[in-house]
Amino acid sequence: MERYYLGFLKPHTLKIILFFLVLGSNSLAQIRISGFVRDSLTHEVLIGSHIIDGKTQKAIASDNNGFFSISVKDAYGITVSYVGYNPKMLLVDNMQDTLIEVLLAAGSQIDEVVVKHTKRPTFNMATLSNMELQKIPSLGAKPDVMKAIQLLPGIQSQNEGSSLIMVRGGNPGENLYLFDNVSLIYVNHLGGFMSVFNPDMINNIDVYKGGFPSRFGGKLSSIMDITQREGNPNAIKGNFSVGVTDASFLVEGPTPLDNTSFLLTGRKTLIDPLMALASKLSGGSDHIVSYGFHDINGKLTWRPNSRNTVSINLYQGDDYLNFWYNHSTLNATEKARMANLWGNWLLSVRWNRVHSPRLYSNQSFSYVRYRLSDRQKFFYKGINEGYEFNRRYLSSVQDISYKAGFKYDISNYWGVDFGFHSSWLQHKPNSTFVANRPLVSNESAIQSLESAMYIDNGITPMRWLDLRIGARLASFFSTSYASLRAEPRFNINITLNEKHSLNTSYMDVNQYSHLLFTAGNIMSNEVWVPASSTIPPSRTKQITAGWRSVFHDAMFNVEISLFHKTLSDLATYREGFSSLMGDENWRAKVESGGKGLAYGTELFLRKNHGKWTGFASYTWSKATRTYTNINNGDEFLFDYDRPHSCSISINRKYNDRISFNLTWVFQSGLPFTPVIGKQLIPSAFCSENGYPFFYEAFIYGERNSVRMRSYHRLDLALHYNTYSKRSGYKTQWSFALYNAYNRRNPYYYYFTHGSADGWNMFPTPSWANYEPFSLYQICFFPIIPTVSYKIIFDENRVEPIIGKGKKSFLKRLIFH
Repeated sequence: MERYYLGFLKPHTLKIILFFLVLGSNSLAQIRISGFVRDSLTHEVLIGSHIIDGKTQKAIASDNNGFFSISVKDAYGITVSYVGYNPKMLLVDNMQDTLIEVLLAAGSQIDEVVVKHTKRPTFNMATLSNMELQKIPSLGAKPDVMKAIQLLPGIQSQNEGSSLIMVRGGNPGENLYLFDNVSLIYVNHLGGFMSVFNPDMINNIDVYKGGFPSRFGGKLSSIMDITQREGNPNAIKGNFSVGVTDASFLVEGPTPLDNTSFLLTGRKTLIDPLMALASKLSGGSDHIVSYGFHDINGKLTWRPNSRNTVSINLYQGDDYLNFWYNHSTLNATEKARMANLWGNWLLSVRWNRVHSPRLYSNQSFSYVRYRLSDRQKFFYKGINEGYEFNRRYLSSVQDISYKAGFKYDISNYWGVDFGFHSSWLQHKPNSTFVANRPLVSNESAIQSLESAMYIDNGITPMRWLDLRIGARLASFFSTSYASLRAEPRFNINITLNEKHSLNTSYMDVNQYSHLLFTAGNIMSNEVWVPASSTIPPSRTKQITAGWRSVFHDAMFNVEISLFHKTLSDLATYREGFSSLMGDENWRAKVESGGKGLAYGTELFLRKNHGKWTGFASYTWSKATRTYTNINNGDEFLFDYDRPHSCSISINRKYNDRISFNLTWVFQSGLPFTPVIGKQLIPSAFCSENGYPFFYEAFIYGERNSVRMRSYHRLDLALHYNTYSKRSGYKTQWSFALYNAYNRRNPYYYYFTHGSADGWNMFPTPSWANYEPFSLYQICFFPIIPTVSYKIIFDENRVEPIIGKGKKSFLKRLIFH
């Protein structure tokens, strides 16, 4: 039998083409329904809504823009549902592709709504809604985004009270924080104690721990995809909250322009004047110390029609630590001033457009700047002499980016995501100015261009098989270094039946900048260093496998995941260094070429509905590092390796007024380097008689070979809501108890002599009294009760607060 081939195509190539032609021909008998799912009152997008085909019972979920696209056969309808809302049935009465907007109304019995469907699970990703964030207790009785994320499996905190997170053996600089698809560089306040995200502004958070879709890249360990809310287009609403640490506000509503809405939030610490006053009253009134931070978030949204949405986002946040010293006598005057400032600016414009029921796009242009500034001044004036010192230090990163992403549904079985991203970056790792010394030769700003193109194919050849195959081509160019790397990705889901599914994934990711930081310091010293020939970009390869199941009528779902990842070309400070400040040869302080290994297993159990809801997570893992010039080149435990990590979160809503929350956390102790002995070393100076001085020096053992005590604590929270018909607004009291059983958890360990002065961390310059050394533990957070108060208002209820018969100040400000 003769065979005829089309051109140069081989038989197996023709089979592949015919396979996709069959997929396309099957889709011709179907129609494509696309659109957005929104709240009927606020028009806020409902992320993760379920859209179910009435005939096949196939289900999909709306994305972070509330957008969905599904193919249906014949004239069967689709059902759209979301937890806490009444589901809506839509009949398809025309045989053509259709674009719709679905408005869901909140249900009166939201705790009893149960939606059963066959939606395919998303592995390696955890999701937290605004409602879940508000429930989880935290220090200060106000929700904190990063501390809530730390409760999820595979995600651990740096240390006690910190908002810095480590994901599957990675460090804090390997996490990408997307704020409405814009990368935010610095995300913590108070040395990592609090996060910069105001929870009132957040709609949803998706946390990717592995198996990144091809549209994400640039960081090794995780993607925190944070979606902001849109302002209410119908009425002015808002709230004001005050707690122990800070006060915050939110205002949202329509603007005088048609089809536009705004959302504005702000937050400011209350401890600044208290610290200044306390320091002024102590120490002879010679010095003043003050710390504070603030955040401002703004979003303006314009929807000219159902196909287009344009939004403008603004964020500005700073931390500031200030010190003043002024001392005068009859013979001399001495003054000192220190100011440490760090924070972000963010400005972005985003355009989402539905071109057709099959094609959707989003584009954004953004400007982000992070800077760390330190200023020190000293002045002394005596009778016969005077001295003045003035130094300024600056480290900064500037990012100007353009992103374009597209979604196209080729058929009911094949969808493609593709796009590109380009960022012009300007790094200033170390810029120092000293007034009374010869000019320090500062390196000019390092200019670089980081770009990427990506494609992601979602293929469902059979109902039980879901394939995502993609790749990302990443490039980095600077004046002295260039790199072009391919990043393959694949993700395979196998649905065994309605209750059980399996998954495996692989990803290859590169990171073209390194974060250098020293933990445990309230003053930020986070310095970003771009890739170069001497500090190459870091890289990770991760493979995962998982199983997920639902049972007891979807009341519970459980997931078990295994992961293994290797890291290469990691960078950190060299031994003996903790800052780049003040040295023009800053590259000599960086140790590069490091290798890392992390592997483990994760267990996650969630109860979805009923009187009691919540989740439990457990992680077993191990993470190591290897550097040529650290620990004699031998492998050692990662500084934040915690083999066992467990968390339990329980919520109980008694009625519309009262709800109770409990969180318990357990983690293995962090590793540290022990002291195994002491020795006497000669000093460079001698006594008047010519005899040398000797100093005691510690002899350290193997790096990170001993662990601290295990860490665990219990947090409780009680929320009490009230509503006054007379005044017309709602209030909420939140009472929290941090570390309820007063566990003395270690913040860090140190070695010193067995003297009464336990804070003396350095050996004494004496050889006569050769005292033994002891190990000491520092604890910062005992049992802490806190309270916060929140008042919630809307446009129709502002006037009673201002006064009857008068227009509210807020109305006049916005509309006149």
